[in-house]
Amino acid sequence: MEEILQTLPPQEEQPAAPAKKRKSGKEVGRKILRGIFPAVAWTLVALWCLVFLLLIFWAFINSLKSYINFYEDPLFFPKSGAGYGWNFSNYEMAFSALKILREGEYITAPRMLLNSLLYAGGSGFVSIVTACLASYILAKYSYLKWVRGLWAIVLVTNYLPISSSLAANIKLLSDLGMYDSLLGVIFWQSGAFGYMFLIYYATWKSVSWNYAEAAFIDGAGHFRTMLLIMWPMTRTIFAVLFIQQFITLWNDYMTPIIYLPSYPNLSYGAYQFQFSVADVNIATPPIQIAGLLMLAVPVFVLFMVFRNKLMGSLTLGGLKG
Repeated sequence: MEEILQTLPPQEEQPAAPAKKRKSGKEVGRKILRGIFPAVAWTLVALWCLVFLLLIFWAFINSLKSYINFYEDPLFFPKSGAGYGWNFSNYEMAFSALKILREGEYITAPRMLLNSLLYAGGSGFVSIVTACLASYILAKYSYLKWVRGLWAIVLVTNYLPISSSLAANIKLLSDLGMYDSLLGVIFWQSGAFGYMFLIYYATWKSVSWNYAEAAFIDGAGHFRTMLLIMWPMTRTIFAVLFIQQFITLWNDYMTPIIYLPSYPNLSYGAYQFQFSVADVNIATPPIQIAGLLMLAVPVFVLFMVFRNKLMGSLTLGGLKG
């Protein structure tokens, strides 16, 4: 037996299996946090959305109640019976009562709606365009000394509380012939700097300058390159900022009150509508809630139309080698 064993080739020793590295307490804690944090975050977001949806649903239900039904039961659905029921006529009454007396003439809801569209749409579009152009120059031509100097001025004006008084603004607009002028106020509000400028500046920084250089080789000028090559890659950001600015200006009633007294918008009308006490039938919570909900309908429609833009992301193409 020993002779047979001696003739067999020696067996190689198998390497020992490496010992499993035990995870430290910090690594285990990080893994638990990575699993818990998304669940907690999504739960809080869902609760936040649920609260707002419940408030909107409560407002819609109460806008269809009668005056008596609202004070008897402001939480649940309208009751049936005489003096109760679903009063869809509240919206018709609110629409007809949404008007402002200005110099002996009533400005009705359709005219205020037009003023809102012109003011919010015009100011929003012009302000985004100016922010887009200014940020493009500062982001893509920073190799010029005067551009770097202008960037320093922009930072100072954005972060230091520099503001003018109300009286000075009114005096300036009056001297320039822009007071109580819709077109004048639109251009007055088209400041190129602010949070929109900073967002667009960061966007331009993320877009490669190689696209512009390829266009320059093909003979395109600076403006044509920016308009046809660079800007299309940031259309999503442009749309998102425009919608945000439109909603902000849509809800703005202070500017029309102070600077556009002859052009009241729907927000100004809704502000005055809540103080309507001349007509007892109009000065009731269901009618006033109905009027405020009508004010939110255009914003809701705008969101539904451009929701894909709001949820979209910036996509970039590729360069040919």
